[in-house]
Amino acid sequence: MIKESFAALGASTRDLFRNWRGLLLLGVLYGLLLACVYFFFATGVANVWQLVVTALTAAAAPLLFFLFQAAAANAALPEATAARVARRAPRDLLKVLVLAVPVAVFAVLFVYLLGKLQAWLPKVGEPPHVSAVAGVMGERPVPLRWQEALVSSSWLVSLGFVLPLAAAHLWLSAARVGLTATLKGFHRVLGRAFAPRSVLVYAVGLFLFGLMPYFVLFTRTAFSNGSAELTVFGVRLAFVFVLTLVGWVVTLGALSRVTPPEEGAPVASEPAEPAPEPLAEPQLQA
Repeated sequence: MIKESFAALGASTRDLFRNWRGLLLLGVLYGLLLACVYFFFATGVANVWQLVVTALTAAAAPLLFFLFQAAAANAALPEATAARVARRAPRDLLKVLVLAVPVAVFAVLFVYLLGKLQAWLPKVGEPPHVSAVAGVMGERPVPLRWQEALVSSSWLVSLGFVLPLAAAHLWLSAARVGLTATLKGFHRVLGRAFAPRSVLVYAVGLFLFGLMPYFVLFTRTAFSNGSAELTVFGVRLAFVFVLTLVGWVVTLGALSRVTPPEEGAPVASEPAEPAPEPLAEPQLQA
C-alpha cells in the first residue's frame, strides 16, 4: 500500500510537469484567486469605487475558487492536456459548485455540533497562574486540558482532513464520470475517499501543500538589513505559492490513480468533432 501510494504521487508529479502549459494555466487561475482575496481585504469602503471593487472581488473570488478546482480536477486526470483543461474547466464549474453544497452543509452541521459539544463538556476552573519557586514569583505555564485538546483535534481532523478529502474525491469523480453518475454513486465515492491508500496519499499531500507552506511562511528569521528581509519574504511568498499549487494538484492526481473508477462506470467524454467533408472531385469537361 505504501509503495503504491508513493508511486502514484511520483507519477502524478511527472505528468504535471510534463503538462507545463496546464500547470501555467492553473498558476494563472490561482494567482487571480489570490489577487481577488487580497483586494477584497485590502480595499477600503470610503468611496463608491472602493465599494464597487469590494463587491466585484467578493463575487469573483468564489467563482475563481471553483473554477480553479474544476481545472485542477481535470489536470489531475491521467493524460490531461492544457487544451482539455481549458476546455472542460468552465463546463465543470457548475458541477464542482453543486458538489460543494453537501460538503458545506456537513461543515456547518459539524461546527454546530462541535459548539454543542464544547458547551456540554465539563468546565474546569482556572488555577492561579502565579507561583513562588525558591522565593521568585513567576507565571506557571497553563496546563493542557483534555477538553481543549478534544475540541481542537476535532476541528483540525474534520475541517482540515475529512471534508477536504471528501470534496477532492467528489470533484475528481465529477471530472471523470460526470455529475449525474457522481450523485448516483455518492456513497461509493465517499467510501473510496476514505480507503487506506487515499488517506495515506492525502496525508502526504497535506504535508506538501499545507504544513510546509505554513512553516516556510511563518518561520522567523532575524535580519539587520531591511532590503534583505524584504527579499527573503518575497522568496518565501513565491515558494509558498508554488508549494500550495503543485502540492494540491499532485495530491489530486495521486488520488485519481489510487482510486480508479469502478468497472462499468460511464466516463465523461467530450463531443467528437465532426469529420471534415471530402472535397468534391472536379468534373472533367467533355
